[in-house]
Amino acid sequence: MPFITLEEMDMMAEKIEAELGIGKVRESEAYKELAAAIGEAERRPRQMMDVRDVQEALSVSESTAYGVIRQLNQELREANYLTVRGKISRAYFEKRTHGVNADAK
Repeated sequence: MPFITLEEMDMMAEKIEAELGIGKVRESEAYKELAAAIGEAERRPRQMMDVRDVQEALSVSESTAYGVIRQLNQELREANYLTVRGKISRAYFEKRTHGVNADAK
């Protein structure tokens, strides 16, 4: 996910136009290029999943999602992979929970 959303960028452009009297900020090439990059980043799935992502994917509670993350991270540590507490690789999560072959993408 990008650092700023398209909605936030639009609000900033409106504020610039109103407060500074600079018109047509949203019609500039720079704005359009940035908006396209942000839009693409918003559509691209993140490599790592956090507890909310796991909750949504499995329709489980927060505590259950943390338990899943802990279990998967433990499996990765046992296989000598580096892990991040509270996050799990999307590819590994999908492979273990849905049988998706991450290399097939």
